[in-house]
Parts: sequence; C-alpha cells; structure tokens
Amino acid sequence: MAMKPSLADRLRAVVGPTGVPRVHPEALGPAAVAAGSPASALDDSTGATAPLPDGRVRRAERAASVLGGVVDTRREGLCIVVDRRYDADMRHGRHRIGDIVAMLREAEEGLGALRRAWPAARVATPAAAAPPALDGLCALDLETTGLAGGAGTQAFLVGCARLDGDAIVVRQFLAPGFEFERAQLATLADWMRDRTHLVTFNGRTFDLPLLEMRFSFNRLTWPWPHLPHLDALHPARRFWRERSAVAGLETDDSSCSLGVLEKRLCGLHRVGDVPGFEIPARFFQFARDGRAEPLEAVLEHNRLDLISTLFVSARASMLVVRGPAAAERGHECLGLGRVYERLDEPAGAETCFARAAATAAGVGDPALRAEALRRLALSQRRAGRVEAAAASWEALLATRGVPAQLRREAREALAIYQEHRARDFGAARTLVLEALAEPLAARHRTMAERRLARLDRKLVGRAPGARIPGLDEESF
Repeated sequence: MAMKPSLADRLRAVVGPTGVPRVHPEALGPAAVAAGSPASALDDSTGATAPLPDGRVRRAERAASVLGGVVDTRREGLCIVVDRRYDADMRHGRHRIGDIVAMLREAEEGLGALRRAWPAARVATPAAAAPPALDGLCALDLETTGLAGGAGTQAFLVGCARLDGDAIVVRQFLAPGFEFERAQLATLADWMRDRTHLVTFNGRTFDLPLLEMRFSFNRLTWPWPHLPHLDALHPARRFWRERSAVAGLETDDSSCSLGVLEKRLCGLHRVGDVPGFEIPARFFQFARDGRAEPLEAVLEHNRLDLISTLFVSARASMLVVRGPAAAERGHECLGLGRVYERLDEPAGAETCFARAAATAAGVGDPALRAEALRRLALSQRRAGRVEAAAASWEALLATRGVPAQLRREAREALAIYQEHRARDFGAARTLVLEALAEPLAARHRTMAERRLARLDRKLVGRAPGARIPGLDEESF
C-alpha cells in the first residue's frame, strides 16, 4: 500500500519546479495593497510592483539604523540585512576566531567524514564527487516566533556565517514585519547562491524543515535540496553527551545543548544574553511598535550561536582527523569510536574503545569503563575474534560498580562462549547461576533457566558411566 504523502511533500508539489506563480496585486483588492501586505510586493504578469507605503519603508530604515544594518528593497518587499565581521584576533571564549577558522581548515576532511556518518536524507552525492570547498561553507541558525514548528511558526531572523580568510563573517536577514517574510526569504536565497554546504546545530529536525516550509508557504522554490549538510548536534551527542563523571558538572550541564557545549568546551559564559523563551515576544513587540532596540540582544544571541556552531563542528572534525590521541576525556574517545563505527572503520573504533576503557580505569569511572569494554567486546565479536571478545567481557565483570544490565549482558555473552566455544560447561553453568542470583526481567530469567537446564543435561552426559544423551545443541 502506498504511503500517504506528508504535508511537506504536498507543499513541494504545489510549488513545483516553476517557482512563484504570477499574481496581480489588484486581484487581492486595494485594501491589501494599502496595508503593505505581502500581496503588495508580489510581481504581476509584467513584472511591475505595487509601491510600498512610505511609513513602512521609514520604519524599516529606522530599525536598520538601530541594528547597524541596511534595508534591502526588492520586488517582494523589504528585508533588513545586518553584517558583522569577526576578525582573527577577536575571541570566542578561550579561543581566538583565527584558531577556530584554522581548526576548520585543518579538519576539512573531518567535516566530510561527519557528513558521511550522518548523511542528509534528501541529498544524494555521487561517491566520486569532489568534496565541497570549505570557503563555500555556511553555518545557519534561525530565531523563530515559536518552537512548535507548525504552520504558524515563522523564522523572523535567519543568521548565516561564512569563512573569509582567517575571519568569520556573519550576515543576518531580519523581516521588518510578518508581511515581509517573502522578501526576507528571497534575499536569503540570493545571498546563498554561491554556498556549497551547510552546517547547523539541530538543523536537520528543526531549522531546515521549518525554513523549507516557509519557502513553500510563500510559493518560493526550496533552493538548497542539493547542498550537503552537517548537523553538528549528532556528533556532539556522541562526543559530549555522557559526561556524568566529570568533576564539578552541574545538573543542568548534563544536556547537549549549544549553550552547555560552548561553556564546557570553549569557556564562553554569556553575560546579558536574552533567554530563548523571550525571543518571540521581542519580535512581536517590534512588529507592533517598530522599536528595534529589544532586538539588538536577539541578533547578538544569534551571532554567538553561529560562532559556537562553527566551533563545535571544528572540534568534532579535529577529533575525527587526529584520532583518539586528540581526545581530552574518556567520553570523547568513546564517542570517537562510535563515529568510526558509523564510518565502517572497525580498527579505529577498537583502538578508541580500548583507550577509553583504560582512561576510565585511571579516573575511576566504572560506568564509562563498562560501556567502553562492552563496545570493544561487540566490535571484536563482529570481527570474529571471539577469544578477545571474551577477555573484554571478563574485564567488564571484574570492574566494580558496573550497572546490572551490563553485568547481565556480559555474563550471557560469556556463558555462550564457554558453552559453545570453550566447551567448559561448568564455567558456563557458574555464570548462569550468578546471573539468576540478581534481579532479572522475566524474559531474561526464562532464557537463563533454559540455558541452565541444558547445561545440566550436558554435564550429566559427561559424568562417568552416564548414558550419552542425544544431540541437544540449541542455537542462541
């Protein structure tokens, strides 16, 4: 049975490859034109544009002056464009901007590897295609009228960052009002024409789907279906999400939000930053009264997010390029091994897992050591090195403070090894009894009891003078 098309797919079909349909302003009535609605900015069949009210233009110019930007006037309406340049000697937390750019340039191959590890769903890049040039990179971040992501959510501010030599240049596209969204998107699309790939933080599930939806609602063709895209949130979760054993870590810092990462990795502590929940209200107020002063903090918040996105991407890429020696903590090394697994590099993954286990033993982190040994054992078993995998499981069981679930998994794996590989039924039986002595879920207890009964039959068959039973080997 064919799957029902999603709302996004239906909107793509409405827009189609031809882009914006021609709409004559008079077809929507003089009231709409006088109000400065999007209809007043739509071009008619001859390409003419209905004039915008002088009051709306002056208001946008005043706002642009406050924010340090300019007004871009086009057929679709008005858009406020704000540029900021971050030179190499400027700082972002503990790091110079020039150092962040240098990391990105050194780790350009790592960016490509991370894109391969988490490929964009709609981008099919041929294997032989050359990787996109780093100077074509664009970091993108939105500020929206809400976080629900539904049809009523609008991206009133779109921030973009690109590299310029050893500096970072940020350009922000602000809609002067709800009615100028189409002009804002058209201005953004024009500027993005020479960009070759995207970097976002949580952009795969929020920023890009929302932006594509807004293009569709405004009957504009989505201009970047072909661009390779890295969502830095995915590698960040592998490297820095599990940090419960880091000394001094506050409860609120156990997440993997961009604010937490920039504080932990970059030493950036924002002073006077606008809380995220206040951002929509500030734009609503601006849309009502035209006062742009409350938006200054919103634009600065967006700029910091863009620089932090580039920093997180650079740090993650450096780990991939330099390998486990560049990992500063055991969790980074463990995460790097998981990235190598996604890249189908089992040898590198095993090296990382072994190093993470050794690091965890040195700092006294049993949870990290157990997880590293578990992943090491699974990797060794997939490679057919069952004896090495058994040694890793035994090391896991010898670690104090291992979670019960991992102890159960280790005993089960060792029992299978002892029964079917080493043929040591007594050792396998001891492992099963140890497992049954601990609380088990009903399914695991049933499996353990069946294994114990089978081992008892095999041990009886080996007793002197006992009748050899029939074949009772059971597969696992």
